Formats: sequence, C-alpha cells, structure tokens
Amino acid sequence: MKHKVDISKLNGKELYEYFTNNYPDDDYSSVISMLPYAAMDDDKAFRLLERSVREKKKFYAYYPAHPELNEGIDISKMEEIGTIPDGAMYFG
Repeated sequence: MKHKVDISKLNGKELYEYFTNNYPDDDYSSVISMLPYAAMDDDKAFRLLERSVREKKKFYAYYPAHPELNEGIDISKMEEIGTIPDGAMYFG
C-alpha cells in the first residue's frame, strides 16, 4: 500500500526507496528509477533527491524523438542531469 510520508525527514537513499516503491504517482516513480543512471552515481543521485526536496523541484524525463511525451515540459530553464534511454533527465 502506498502512503503519504514526510519526505523532508528522509535521507537520499530513503527518498530513492520511497519514490521508487511507495510514491503514489507511478509515472514519477519510473522517472526516479532512472536517476542513478542519469547521474552516473548512486550517491550523486541521492544528493540530487535531497536537493529536490529542499528546493521543491522535480525531475523530468525528456524524449526529443517523442514530442508527445514532452508536453508541458520546458527544459530551457532546467538543469540537465544526464542521459537516459532515448532521452535525457532534467531537474527543475
């Protein structure tokens, strides 16, 4: 069962576990599951998750070859994290 958690009290590894296993938005969970690959380092991914909670920002998967999947995503002011299969991950 997925339940609400006070994410401000979790460390990076706990945030990763929460977002990939218990978060109510399955689409966002799949984005977070790719974060260690985009960051190319688990510890960096965990630090980015902590930063996302502090700054109240999210991660976005962006697929240049599939514009229909990018609707509503403006990457022009976002930070690029790294590549993912068929695209890139952004933070903003």
